[in-house]
Formats: sequence, C-alpha cells, structure tokens
Amino acid sequence: MSSPTIYINGKNAKTEWGILTTGNTLSSLLAPVSLKERVSNESRLEHGRRTDNSNPKVAARELNLEIQMIADNETQFYARHEAFCAELEKGVIDMYLSDRPTVVYHFDYNSCPQYTQFRRGIATLSLKVTEPNPKDRIAHNNE
Repeated sequence: MSSPTIYINGKNAKTEWGILTTGNTLSSLLAPVSLKERVSNESRLEHGRRTDNSNPKVAARELNLEIQMIADNETQFYARHEAFCAELEKGVIDMYLSDRPTVVYHFDYNSCPQYTQFRRGIATLSLKVTEPNPKDRIAHNNE
C-alpha cells in the first residue's frame, strides 16, 4: 500500500516541495484526541468527588508531524527547502491526505525541533504543530 499524498494549504506537497508522509505522520494524525478536564467538585460533606460527565469536550492537541523531503539533486533540494520554510512561516497549515480528502486538519505551526539530512537530497523534518480544535476538521471557505 502506497503512502497517501499530503496537501498543505491547497498545494500538493509532493510536487511542490518533495514532501512525503512517514508511518509516524499517520500515527500522529490518527491518534485519539484527549478530553478537557471534567468539571468536578470536592466537598468535605461527601466522600470522594462529584464529576460532571454530561458534556465532555475535546482539548487542543500538540503534535509532532514527521515528514520527509526528497529531491533529485542538491539544487532542487535547497530550492524546495527554502520554499517550504516560506510556507511554514505563514504560521498556518491546513492539511489533508489524498485518502481522506474530506478531513482537513487545521494546525498552527510552532517550530521544527528536529531536522535530519541524510544525504543532500533527502531530509526528515519533525514539525511541532497545535491543532486548536480537533472537532473542526472541515474545509473552510477562505482556503
């Protein structure tokens, strides 16, 4: 089974920047979201604690998205790298995968804490992003 194509901010990431998914990319995206802390009350008049589970809400989540950048030669690699860094500097990543085009992840880009260049034409990047609202995974009209 081939890896799905990533689309970032409406652009095919493979053709635009040579960006491919890794197994870790998909694991990060598909991991279940955490819930916000429940409303609770501890009273000295009762044993234990009362917890309200009637309306659970999901929390924002921090992810590390591992991706690979490939190029045919050093010149192409540096051009792709520069263009991709310019895209990241916009601060917003709206991303979907070719195998799930109706699920659009909306991320705030934070940093790239890990960058490993294996050869002059291949690099692995770990992007630290925040998904402010994991329940909002639909395309916005302003994209």
